[in-house]
Amino acid sequence: MMDLIIYHWYDLGIISGIIMIRYYRANYRTLQTSQKLLIANFLALIFHQFEEYRFPGGFPAIMNIAVQSSDAPDRYPLNAYSGMITNVIATYGLYLPVIFFPDVVWLGLTSVLFGFAQVWIHGIMINIKLGSIYNPGLTAVVLGFVPIGLKYIRHMQEIGMLTTRDWIFATLGAVAFGYGLLIKSTFGWLPDYETLYPFTQAEMQRWGARLAGMV
Repeated sequence: MMDLIIYHWYDLGIISGIIMIRYYRANYRTLQTSQKLLIANFLALIFHQFEEYRFPGGFPAIMNIAVQSSDAPDRYPLNAYSGMITNVIATYGLYLPVIFFPDVVWLGLTSVLFGFAQVWIHGIMINIKLGSIYNPGLTAVVLGFVPIGLKYIRHMQEIGMLTTRDWIFATLGAVAFGYGLLIKSTFGWLPDYETLYPFTQAEMQRWGARLAGMV
């Protein structure tokens, strides 16, 4: 069961996405507009992860070879276990809960700002490393996180629920969440040359890596 989760969490995420779509359809009339937008943001994250790891995939190779110049790209610094931990925490620890607490505006804004940070990662940093205009994950950023996030901010401003306090708390929250999840955890505590969960050959050779000339 553990191997199934570690190597297929991005496939299993599609099930979460389908459940969320059914929840949206069943509760459409009673959901607040902010909740609808946060649901869309959650679905964008599910798509983003699928795009990175399954289709076109290749994100593990791109991160470990192009960005980190690893001498053990199938396992260091990113490995299958750390990739799963990072994404599952983000999905079910931040993006999902905010849907059910729409009045905690700073928390919803935190998820939006965290999504905006992907513009730097996928829109600038990785593309500079690859010398490309696309990398797996970018589509969801450009068509999902950015327009949905901007619409969420505009809506919350229009109804007078976005305060200076919310901006401060959300900014601090996004920075703290990103630092703790990525810098300290994914690339700090979890990298392990002896990991029991290296990426599979298939994960390292998916289309994103091939298109980037990594394999």
